[in-house]
Amino acid sequence: MKKTTTKIIAVAFMVIVILFLGCKKEKGLLASNDYEYLPQDVKETCTMSESEFKSWFASGTVTENGLVKPANSVLFPSKNNCDFYKWSEQMFLWLTSPASGGYNGKGTVLESSVFYNVSPPDSLNKRTLTQHKANEALRAVSNINQSGPNRLPILIDKNGRRFEIEAAKKDEKVKNDVNKLIQFDHISTNASGLHSFIDTKGKVIKNPKPVIDSKINPSAVVQEFKIGAKSIFLDSKGREVQSEQGQAGSHGALMGENKSLVYYITMVNDVYAYFLTGVNEGKLNGNQFPTTASARDSILAYAKTKGWAAPPDPDALAMELKTSWVEVKDLPNADTYVTIKAVIPTYDKSNPKVWVEKGQKTTTLALVGMHVVGSVAGHPEMVWATFEHEKNSPNDAYAYRDKQNNIKQVRADTGKGWLFNVNANDTTGNQNFQSMTVSGNTIQVKDTTIKTPNVRRIMAWGVASNTVPNGEDQTPADSNSEIISINNAVRKMLVGKDVRKNYLLIGATWTFGGAAPNGNVYPYGGTADSIPNGDAIGTGQLSNSTMETFVQSPSTASTDSTAISCFSCHSNNTSPSLQPKILSHVFGEIIPLSSSSKKKI
Repeated sequence: MKKTTTKIIAVAFMVIVILFLGCKKEKGLLASNDYEYLPQDVKETCTMSESEFKSWFASGTVTENGLVKPANSVLFPSKNNCDFYKWSEQMFLWLTSPASGGYNGKGTVLESSVFYNVSPPDSLNKRTLTQHKANEALRAVSNINQSGPNRLPILIDKNGRRFEIEAAKKDEKVKNDVNKLIQFDHISTNASGLHSFIDTKGKVIKNPKPVIDSKINPSAVVQEFKIGAKSIFLDSKGREVQSEQGQAGSHGALMGENKSLVYYITMVNDVYAYFLTGVNEGKLNGNQFPTTASARDSILAYAKTKGWAAPPDPDALAMELKTSWVEVKDLPNADTYVTIKAVIPTYDKSNPKVWVEKGQKTTTLALVGMHVVGSVAGHPEMVWATFEHEKNSPNDAYAYRDKQNNIKQVRADTGKGWLFNVNANDTTGNQNFQSMTVSGNTIQVKDTTIKTPNVRRIMAWGVASNTVPNGEDQTPADSNSEIISINNAVRKMLVGKDVRKNYLLIGATWTFGGAAPNGNVYPYGGTADSIPNGDAIGTGQLSNSTMETFVQSPSTASTDSTAISCFSCHSNNTSPSLQPKILSHVFGEIIPLSSSSKKKI
């Protein structure tokens, strides 16, 4: 009896301890061992040896927050998916390494003179490059252009649904009730506010439907029609869509639970900047991004003729980064974030629904997201990888394969403690709702009671739940397992309190054969025994919850018309091309470097 009583007391004590720890964990945005929420029994299909991981470090030894070398993109092996994922991990660790380790500066490598800030577009849609300088704050903006998969502006309707907008055209035709194309003349409005489409003969067009030209998910596209200075929007079935924001096509703004806006910085490295300038001067071949030793050497030779400093890491080839940040102020557990000094805009918030930019300030920002994009051997379309802080947003449900080869289901994340989700239990039917938009120098707030959008990462590891993701992984569970496995491997081999343990590789994508992206996501457009060149593979339906927040798929499942990849936007689907100005949204807008931009020191 005494033994039984002792066992009951012991069990009760353990339950109390577990409950206490569970409650304690929810108070902050991160517990010290929170990374263990990743499945630890996952089949280790993407990993590396300790000796290989040590070779990533400049010292040859794994050290806490130590300097990692960039991956050698010239000698990139590309034997399997894991090679792409390891490249992504090594590049992220390098970018977030201390610049004091060999880059003559403080802060991180991405703050060093290796990288250039890309400015927002000016009134002529031109951008400038500003080389980073030691101990000088970077400049960040408070919005990012979250266009849709057809590269069209976004409209959010009164129900929170997302549509892309095809702009109004001259001499627009519509389909009538028998699907005949009719030239319409104008739109009339009756006393009740109802609209009628009138043809060139003055007759009312019955059940008008727009002609949607977009090829990707046309059911989520609306056509704009003008009534004087106002616009109305019809979906593909002719139903009028009401824009709640009144700012259809404006950029989205995102706010964290710490009441900080999310700020964005786009960067390119020195190889990219030199390459771009040489292409613009007609000195370098601009048909594709550099992928070979000879292309690298041509860039170095060109830089030498300009008197520019040789890149310290030329084998990294061309890189483009998109990064997202929040203010450290009022952020719990700020020591779990990579931080920088940056200049950000400030706002007059006297009108809670319209914030007007009034100046700027220098502050400390914490990294919440990063797109790492780079050219590698055999892949001029570039590898597109994305990372997030582990406590950004809850995941939707997903599956993985365990060490016994069983497929296991992971339920959607719940609870509080997420930076971009007040309560994950209350996300159903209201996920990724856009409550703030940016237009010019103002931020318009739809609902002042919403502290943050209820952001959720829909496809947890970048693949749909109902498709074959790529030729190597035959189920979503297999693909997810590769990403989980490499995350576990890197985190276990980082030592001490290395801040980089708190970031997750969400996935990476590239095209089959390294061909020009055709806009398709495998397996759509393929056959049972072949993958078309140019299809997006790897984790082909990748998104970052801080940068593609409002343009994520509404479901973990996908169809041919709803499947969206990085290459849905970063390509010319009608005429596939590897030209940098097609793949990159900034390459063709950047003003080349001047001859005195980066002289030898």
